[in-house]
Amino acid sequence: MTASKREHLAVDGRVLSDDYHGIGRFAEMLLRELGGTREFDVTVFVRPGQQSRRFDIDGLIEGLGYRRAHFDLPLTSPLQWVRWPGVLRRAGATVTMSPYSLGGPVAGGGRKCTFVHDCIMEADARFAPDRRTRLLYMLHTAVMVRTNRVLTRSVASARDIERIYRVRVPDWQVVPGGVAEDFARGARPVAGIAGQALPETYVLQVGARRPHKNVAALVRALAHLPEDHHLVLVGTVDPRFPDPVPALAADLGVAHRIRHLPRVSEEELHSLYAGAAAFGYPSLIEGLGLPLLEAMAAGVPVVASDIPVFREIAGDAAVLVPPDAPRAWAEAILRVREPAARAGLIAAGHRQVKKNTWDVTAARMLGALRAISG
Repeated sequence: MTASKREHLAVDGRVLSDDYHGIGRFAEMLLRELGGTREFDVTVFVRPGQQSRRFDIDGLIEGLGYRRAHFDLPLTSPLQWVRWPGVLRRAGATVTMSPYSLGGPVAGGGRKCTFVHDCIMEADARFAPDRRTRLLYMLHTAVMVRTNRVLTRSVASARDIERIYRVRVPDWQVVPGGVAEDFARGARPVAGIAGQALPETYVLQVGARRPHKNVAALVRALAHLPEDHHLVLVGTVDPRFPDPVPALAADLGVAHRIRHLPRVSEEELHSLYAGAAAFGYPSLIEGLGLPLLEAMAAGVPVVASDIPVFREIAGDAAVLVPPDAPRAWAEAILRVREPAARAGLIAAGHRQVKKNTWDVTAARMLGALRAISG
């Protein structure tokens, strides 16, 4: 594209908030990486007065020379489909990219693409807060995938979308999330965070507490590990779902070996990775699993569920075990602590991360945008 014929890309920046952890980070890094290409004129839509403790929204938009525009409806508002066409037309958008399908337009905005990050709620009714929410989400997504070009973050998710929604998602529309190769390297373990002392030996898990995260599997595994092994859980409990962890930990007699850290800063998260004996990721389904990549980049051996997306993303750089086998989890955690196994997994993890950097993600995103806008 020449400078005089550049497309005008509209991006929904409302996900740059503390409420959308993984999706917000993904959108932020895409905007940063795309800012270096100068192939598109970019307008970022945010809510008036939108604030975030995690993202420097002003620095991101103004610092990259993007235009700021306001869209005052929340991502959950059904009025969006009515409002978007006029807003995008006034902005002069010829291409629209929605980092989260829940908020994207179905009309206006020129050629449209939207990220369907996963099919978690579709996979199992237990993974949705209630039946109504699940039904509305699936109806909304069904409309979005037929009015937008679908982008997703893994081949596993692409196959799920094809199977559930009967739309074609070729591999060029897969834009995996990335991680900096030096993520958390050089960070130092700390004695405590947020007023809580950290144990010397702990397994780390990162993510909001929801049923598909299957955190209970790590609690059950903890009961089969030596007494000096602990579990550190980073992430908030989703109030829409029951949390089985406290009662289960009490029943198994391991509650005193679990640390809960609902919110940590980026610097604190780096320190937690640096001090971890292993990273545990027992999810039953994921769209990608960015913390898995973060752990590998940080030089932490990974034990994860043996599910399609983790086979795809981790390759041979993680020990994969059935998600519902607590003894197997405990054995795997002990195995990755052995010096030879640990060194081999860390080396393999660094190799795997090179295939999943933000540079790679940005290149895939740019290729997809070129194809859509062309």
